[in-house]
Amino acid sequence: MKAPKLKVAYILTPITFGGAEKVSLNFLRSVNRNRFDIRPILLVRPWETELYFGQELRQLGYDYETVPVAMKTNGDPMRVMRVAQKLHDFLKKGAFDLVHTHGYFADICGQFAARLLGINGLSTCHGFIATDLKLRMYNLLDKYALRLCKIIIAVSEGIKIELIDSGVREFRISVIANAVSLPYEAAELAAHRELKRCILGLKPDDFVVGYLGRLSSEKGLGYLIEAAKELLDEEIKVKLLFIGDGPEREALEQQAKAKGLADNVTFAGFQTDPESWYPALDIFALPSLTEGTPLALLESMASAVPVIASAVGGVPKIVTDGVNGLLIPPGNSREIKEKIQLLAQNSDLCGRLGRAGGEHIRENYSIGAWCRAIENCYCRV
Repeated sequence: MKAPKLKVAYILTPITFGGAEKVSLNFLRSVNRNRFDIRPILLVRPWETELYFGQELRQLGYDYETVPVAMKTNGDPMRVMRVAQKLHDFLKKGAFDLVHTHGYFADICGQFAARLLGINGLSTCHGFIATDLKLRMYNLLDKYALRLCKIIIAVSEGIKIELIDSGVREFRISVIANAVSLPYEAAELAAHRELKRCILGLKPDDFVVGYLGRLSSEKGLGYLIEAAKELLDEEIKVKLLFIGDGPEREALEQQAKAKGLADNVTFAGFQTDPESWYPALDIFALPSLTEGTPLALLESMASAVPVIASAVGGVPKIVTDGVNGLLIPPGNSREIKEKIQLLAQNSDLCGRLGRAGGEHIRENYSIGAWCRAIENCYCRV
């Protein structure tokens, strides 16, 4: 007799299309749908009628539900209680076996609703960002909500330690680093490099340092702009390319303009095919102040792009300094400048680091093994 499928409510808040959303799509694309019946539930702002994440879900053949997060654009102090109640009602009707949440708001609302109904909970914890008082308060609530979960997937050892320090029992935590699909063959990489540079008006011989992802304060992107200024002051010509959007975009644009870098910095905005942009780069830079297991870092290395990254969170687990990339201390524009200069003046080192990075990702961060590990967590709950 065929075993019944495990019915999973998969809850997240796709306000922007960042790491958690890409991780979710990778999983939903690869999960064994003969064993697991997954229903995505998106916590959305009601004035956002069409989300890119929702479009991607439909292309994958998923029906999904939406729950409005805020009733008005200027804030809604009762939204946690209201969203938790709506999730409670939906979960009760759906007869779910498991609730899987991503992100602090989904954790708080989803795991409390699941506990009230006696449904087992699982969360993927990507880390904690505390850039203001509101986020610090949400982090406290999140860490309490995570204690309600049967299993927490931490995307790095550092996050596991932080969870234990916050009171989560160690036996409930499984460390499963993010993974990526392998991108293009060598000929395809060259074609994408030429095409994307042409689209942006970049010359074939421009030395391009890029970042792909959310433009937010914890990413430390202001230090990258400072480093570019120092390089140009020494007549080392570089171009910066930012792919993505976020709350810090306007401030970063103003910083670049104030530094006289308007002609050397390109903000390309959100792109629906970010993976195809990595080949346009000579270096991928990740000057983050905090990280889990950054998906953009894995993707850039998989595309054989040499990387410079802050030694925070799970990054040192991925990048071995001088072997498959270069590590820098966080919050240090001088170190960023020196590492960019080193690579800009040494094409052989660029090539060696890029090839080593690509090989490391192929051997250690495959989607298949990662997806099976998450499925095993589902079966353990």
